[in-house]
Amino acid sequence: MKRTLLLLSLLLAGPNALAADGNKAPPPVELSNLLPPPPAAGSAEARHDLDAVLATQHARTAADAAAAKADAERSVFRFADALGPDLQADRLPRTAAFFKRVASLDKAEVKQAKNYWQRPRPAAVSAQVQPLAAEKPNDWSYPSGHSTFGYTAAVLLANMLPEKRAAIFARADIYAQHRIVMGAHFPSDVEAGRLAGTVLGGHVLDDPSWQADYAAARAELRKALALPETPAM
Repeated sequence: MKRTLLLLSLLLAGPNALAADGNKAPPPVELSNLLPPPPAAGSAEARHDLDAVLATQHARTAADAAAAKADAERSVFRFADALGPDLQADRLPRTAAFFKRVASLDKAEVKQAKNYWQRPRPAAVSAQVQPLAAEKPNDWSYPSGHSTFGYTAAVLLANMLPEKRAAIFARADIYAQHRIVMGAHFPSDVEAGRLAGTVLGGHVLDDPSWQADYAAARAELRKALALPETPAM
Protein backbone atom coordinates (compact mmCIF):
# COMPACT_ATOMS: atom_id res chain seq x y z
CA MET A 1 0.00 0.00 0.00
CA LYS A 2 2.82 2.43 0.87
CA ARG A 3 4.52 1.78 -2.47
CA THR A 4 1.22 2.32 -4.33
CA LEU A 5 0.68 5.62 -2.56
CA LEU A 6 4.24 6.64 -3.42
CA LEU A 7 3.66 5.86 -7.08
CA LEU A 8 0.45 7.91 -7.12
CA SER A 9 2.19 10.85 -5.46
CA LEU A 10 5.00 10.74 -8.03
CA LEU A 11 2.55 10.65 -10.91
CA LEU A 12 0.55 13.55 -9.51
CA ALA A 13 3.66 15.60 -8.79
CA GLY A 14 5.44 14.65 -12.00
CA PRO A 15 4.34 17.33 -14.49
CA ASN A 16 5.04 20.19 -12.07
CA ALA A 17 8.19 18.73 -10.61
CA LEU A 18 9.74 17.69 -13.91
CA ALA A 19 8.50 20.38 -16.27
CA ALA A 20 7.71 23.50 -14.27
CA ASP A 21 8.82 25.64 -17.24
CA GLY A 22 7.48 24.33 -20.55
CA ASN A 23 10.40 25.89 -22.39
CA LYS A 24 13.09 24.19 -20.36
CA ALA A 25 14.08 20.56 -20.06
CA PRO A 26 13.26 18.96 -16.71
CA PRO A 27 16.16 18.55 -14.30
CA PRO A 28 17.89 15.14 -14.21
CA VAL A 29 16.04 12.39 -12.39
CA GLU A 30 17.71 11.03 -9.28
CA LEU A 31 15.95 7.78 -8.45
CA SER A 32 17.68 7.53 -5.08
CA ASN A 33 15.61 10.57 -4.02
CA LEU A 34 12.35 9.09 -5.29
CA LEU A 35 12.34 5.37 -4.53
CA PRO A 36 11.86 3.80 -1.10
CA PRO A 37 14.97 2.04 0.20
CA PRO A 38 15.29 -1.72 -0.33
CA PRO A 39 14.52 -4.05 2.58
CA ALA A 40 17.19 -3.93 5.27
CA ALA A 41 19.52 -6.92 5.35
CA GLY A 42 18.32 -9.46 7.91
CA SER A 43 14.82 -8.00 8.12
CA ALA A 44 11.61 -10.00 7.79
CA GLU A 45 10.92 -8.26 4.47
CA ALA A 46 14.35 -9.27 3.16
CA ARG A 47 13.71 -12.87 4.19
CA HIS A 48 10.35 -12.79 2.43
CA ASP A 49 12.09 -11.44 -0.67
CA LEU A 50 14.58 -14.31 -0.66
CA ASP A 51 11.88 -16.89 -0.02
CA ALA A 52 10.02 -15.62 -3.09
CA VAL A 53 13.14 -16.00 -5.24
CA LEU A 54 13.67 -19.56 -3.97
CA ALA A 55 10.01 -20.48 -4.48
CA THR A 56 10.15 -19.18 -8.05
CA GLN A 57 13.34 -21.14 -8.63
CA HIS A 58 11.74 -24.31 -7.28
CA ALA A 59 8.76 -23.92 -9.62
CA ARG A 60 10.86 -22.89 -12.64
CA THR A 61 10.32 -25.07 -15.72
CA ALA A 62 12.53 -25.37 -18.78
CA ALA A 63 10.01 -23.25 -20.69
CA ASP A 64 10.07 -20.61 -17.94
CA ALA A 65 13.86 -20.53 -18.05
CA ALA A 66 13.93 -20.18 -21.83
CA ALA A 67 11.41 -17.34 -21.80
CA ALA A 68 13.28 -15.53 -19.02
CA LYS A 69 16.60 -15.86 -20.84
CA ALA A 70 15.03 -14.45 -24.01
CA ASP A 71 13.78 -11.46 -22.02
CA ALA A 72 17.30 -10.74 -20.80
CA GLU A 73 17.58 -8.70 -24.01
CA ARG A 74 16.90 -5.08 -23.11
CA SER A 75 14.91 -4.11 -26.18
CA VAL A 76 11.52 -2.64 -26.94
CA PHE A 77 11.16 -5.33 -29.60
CA ARG A 78 10.59 -7.87 -26.84
CA PHE A 79 7.05 -6.41 -26.87
CA ALA A 80 6.44 -7.97 -30.31
CA ASP A 81 4.44 -10.83 -28.82
CA ALA A 82 2.00 -8.24 -27.45
CA LEU A 83 1.99 -5.86 -30.42
CA GLY A 84 2.38 -8.25 -33.32
CA PRO A 85 5.06 -9.48 -35.74
CA ASP A 86 5.32 -6.09 -37.46
CA LEU A 87 7.27 -4.80 -34.45
CA GLN A 88 10.67 -5.45 -36.03
CA ALA A 89 13.81 -3.35 -35.62
CA ASP A 90 14.78 -3.48 -39.29
CA ARG A 91 11.37 -2.11 -40.27
CA LEU A 92 11.24 0.61 -37.62
CA PRO A 93 14.52 2.57 -37.58
CA ARG A 94 13.09 5.65 -35.85
CA THR A 95 11.43 3.53 -33.19
CA ALA A 96 14.65 1.58 -32.67
CA ALA A 97 16.69 4.79 -32.35
CA PHE A 98 14.21 6.35 -29.92
CA PHE A 99 14.12 3.37 -27.58
CA LYS A 100 17.89 2.94 -27.78
CA ARG A 101 18.10 6.48 -26.42
CA VAL A 102 15.54 5.57 -23.76
CA ALA A 103 17.63 2.55 -22.75
CA SER A 104 20.69 4.78 -22.32
CA LEU A 105 18.75 7.17 -20.09
CA ASP A 106 17.42 4.28 -18.02
CA LYS A 107 20.84 2.70 -17.63
CA ALA A 108 22.42 5.92 -16.38
CA GLU A 109 19.61 6.67 -13.92
CA VAL A 110 19.45 3.12 -12.59
CA LYS A 111 23.23 2.98 -12.18
CA GLN A 112 23.09 6.03 -9.91
CA ALA A 113 20.43 4.38 -7.74
CA LYS A 114 22.17 1.00 -7.65
CA ASN A 115 25.44 2.58 -6.57
CA TYR A 116 23.61 4.54 -3.90
CA TRP A 117 22.04 1.49 -2.23
CA GLN A 118 24.53 -1.24 -3.25
CA ARG A 119 22.14 -4.08 -2.55
CA PRO A 120 23.71 -7.51 -3.26
CA ARG A 121 22.14 -9.81 -5.84
CA PRO A 122 20.14 -12.83 -4.62
CA ALA A 123 22.98 -15.28 -5.37
CA ALA A 124 25.32 -13.19 -3.22
CA VAL A 125 22.82 -13.32 -0.35
CA SER A 126 22.17 -17.08 -0.43
CA ALA A 127 24.07 -20.00 -1.93
CA GLN A 128 20.67 -21.66 -2.49
CA VAL A 129 19.96 -19.27 -5.35
CA GLN A 130 20.92 -20.72 -8.74
CA PRO A 131 20.77 -17.87 -11.27
CA LEU A 132 20.37 -18.65 -14.95
CA ALA A 133 23.14 -16.22 -15.93
CA ALA A 134 26.12 -14.59 -14.25
CA GLU A 135 25.80 -10.88 -13.54
CA LYS A 136 28.56 -8.32 -13.99
CA PRO A 137 30.71 -7.65 -10.90
CA ASN A 138 29.46 -4.76 -8.78
CA ASP A 139 26.20 -4.54 -10.73
CA TRP A 140 23.90 -4.19 -7.77
CA SER A 141 20.37 -5.50 -7.39
CA TYR A 142 18.15 -2.53 -6.49
CA PRO A 143 16.35 -1.36 -8.54
CA SER A 144 16.11 -3.86 -11.38
CA GLY A 145 17.43 -2.23 -14.55
CA HIS A 146 15.56 -4.56 -16.90
CA SER A 147 12.30 -3.98 -15.02
CA THR A 148 12.89 -0.24 -15.14
CA PHE A 149 13.41 -0.35 -18.88
CA GLY A 150 10.37 -2.59 -19.37
CA TYR A 151 8.08 -0.18 -17.56
CA THR A 152 9.64 2.94 -19.09
CA ALA A 153 9.06 1.39 -22.50
CA ALA A 154 5.52 0.42 -21.50
CA VAL A 155 4.62 3.96 -20.44
CA LEU A 156 5.91 5.34 -23.74
CA LEU A 157 4.35 2.62 -25.89
CA ALA A 158 1.03 2.99 -24.11
CA ASN A 159 1.02 6.70 -24.92
CA MET A 160 1.93 5.99 -28.54
CA LEU A 161 -0.57 3.14 -28.84
CA PRO A 162 -3.34 3.73 -26.30
CA GLU A 163 -5.54 1.16 -28.05
CA LYS A 164 -3.09 -1.52 -26.89
CA ARG A 165 -2.42 -0.21 -23.38
CA ALA A 166 -3.62 -3.32 -21.51
CA ALA A 167 -1.53 -5.71 -23.62
CA ILE A 168 1.52 -3.48 -23.31
CA PHE A 169 1.45 -3.33 -19.52
CA ALA A 170 0.67 -7.03 -19.23
CA ARG A 171 3.79 -7.73 -21.30
CA ALA A 172 5.84 -5.37 -19.13
CA ASP A 173 4.72 -7.32 -16.05
CA ILE A 174 5.96 -10.58 -17.58
CA TYR A 175 9.22 -8.98 -18.71
CA ALA A 176 9.84 -7.74 -15.16
CA GLN A 177 8.85 -11.00 -13.44
CA HIS A 178 11.33 -12.85 -15.60
CA ARG A 179 14.09 -11.15 -13.62
CA ILE A 180 12.95 -13.15 -10.59
CA VAL A 181 12.74 -16.31 -12.69
CA MET A 182 16.34 -15.65 -13.74
CA GLY A 183 17.37 -15.49 -10.09
CA ALA A 184 18.83 -12.06 -10.86
CA HIS A 185 16.54 -9.94 -8.69
CA PHE A 186 14.31 -9.91 -5.64
CA PRO A 187 10.61 -8.98 -5.97
CA SER A 188 11.27 -5.63 -4.28
CA ASP A 189 13.90 -4.86 -6.96
CA VAL A 190 11.27 -5.48 -9.62
CA GLU A 191 8.68 -3.35 -7.80
CA ALA A 192 11.24 -0.55 -7.58
CA GLY A 193 11.79 -0.95 -11.31
CA ARG A 194 8.06 -0.49 -11.89
CA LEU A 195 8.11 2.77 -9.95
CA ALA A 196 11.35 3.92 -11.58
CA GLY A 197 10.11 3.12 -15.07
CA THR A 198 6.88 5.02 -14.49
CA VAL A 199 8.84 8.07 -13.32
CA LEU A 200 11.31 7.89 -16.21
CA GLY A 201 8.56 7.39 -18.77
CA GLY A 202 6.83 10.50 -17.46
CA HIS A 203 10.14 12.36 -17.54
CA VAL A 204 10.59 11.57 -21.23
CA LEU A 205 7.04 12.61 -22.07
CA ASP A 206 7.52 15.93 -20.26
CA ASP A 207 10.98 16.78 -21.61
CA PRO A 208 10.84 19.00 -24.74
CA SER A 209 14.18 17.65 -25.94
CA TRP A 210 12.57 14.23 -26.50
CA GLN A 211 9.47 15.38 -28.34
CA ALA A 212 10.73 15.28 -31.94
CA ASP A 213 12.14 11.76 -31.56
CA TYR A 214 9.02 10.62 -29.71
CA ALA A 215 6.71 11.98 -32.42
CA ALA A 216 8.74 10.36 -35.19
CA ALA A 217 8.74 6.99 -33.45
CA ARG A 218 5.04 7.24 -32.68
CA ALA A 219 4.11 8.01 -36.29
CA GLU A 220 6.32 5.23 -37.63
CA LEU A 221 5.02 2.69 -35.14
CA ARG A 222 1.33 3.48 -35.70
CA LYS A 223 1.78 3.22 -39.46
CA ALA A 224 3.63 -0.10 -39.19
CA LEU A 225 0.87 -1.53 -37.01
CA ALA A 226 -1.83 -0.29 -39.41
CA LEU A 227 -3.34 2.06 -36.84
CA PRO A 228 -4.88 5.43 -37.71
CA GLU A 229 -2.56 8.42 -37.41
CA THR A 230 -4.60 9.72 -34.46
CA PRO A 231 -6.18 7.33 -31.92
CA ALA A 232 -9.96 7.37 -31.73
CA MET A 233 -11.16 9.17 -28.63
